[in-house]
Amino acid sequence: MLGRAELAFVVMDIAYVQNQILSREAFYTLMFSAFCLNVAVPVTVRLWKPFYTAELAREAENQRKSSI
Repeated sequence: MLGRAELAFVVMDIAYVQNQILSREAFYTLMFSAFCLNVAVPVTVRLWKPFYTAELAREAENQRKSSI
């Protein structure tokens, strides 16, 4: 798993062009997948963050109430 899409594109390009490890179909499938993940992950994290921070606040409030 590569953390950055830019690096994933470079690695896939090397695997396809220089070493002929990937077929054309595999190359384009991986490129499309990396592009979709590159777009979807930041959007998903931004949409999920309010739920996560609200849960942390609830847990902190519960811990504060139980320690009193």
